[in-house]
Amino acid sequence: GVLVFDDPPHISGNGNIQIQSLDWPSIKNSFREPITGRFSRSVAYFSFALNYYFGGLNLFGYHMINLLIHYMAAIFLFLLIFNTLQLPILRERYGRSAYPISLLAAVLWCTSPLQVTAVTYLVQRMACLAGLFYIASMYFYLKGRIAENSKNRLIFWGLSLLSALLAVGSKENAVLLPFSIWLFDLLFIQGATRRNIIRNLKIFTPLSFLCLLAGLYYVDIG
Repeated sequence: GVLVFDDPPHISGNGNIQIQSLDWPSIKNSFREPITGRFSRSVAYFSFALNYYFGGLNLFGYHMINLLIHYMAAIFLFLLIFNTLQLPILRERYGRSAYPISLLAAVLWCTSPLQVTAVTYLVQRMACLAGLFYIASMYFYLKGRIAENSKNRLIFWGLSLLSALLAVGSKENAVLLPFSIWLFDLLFIQGATRRNIIRNLKIFTPLSFLCLLAGLYYVDIG
């Protein structure tokens, strides 16, 4: 493959990611966008920097990492669906078929032609990473929500928070993750009763405000 569209300015023409050592100044500089110099999508840029450090501009390594990211996202999607179908609200209807349903859904998602551009277009690793950590964050949240003891709950929720931060650090659209988790919890764990909806809106309203502030930061308004 070759570098196309936005690949050159973000990879071959991006001096920030062309690191020669793994010292902190080099790593920190790789976090910056090549045009604005802002610390945005830093996780994705750092992954490009690691590719460059170990293989220069040999594109095989970049494509291999993109495929690995996509594969890991499919695994977390399977785990999320499987554990969701085991929840009390869905278990009676789907529990016995949870494994084949989850596997089929993950395979269809993973092999869909819709994913080709995001995986083969190197700079779209930003979207792939955001998707991976987005799904992982929801999975870890679910595991924490159903954990039987507080220690496991804190561990899983810590992993969920870390994944959320990595998702936002990969691409800005991951800022909607809190809304997705809230809606997931309401529909599949609590149950979307009138009482639950009203009670949850009291939490969702300030959460929406925080998401708005984060969005304003990314578009340089805040």
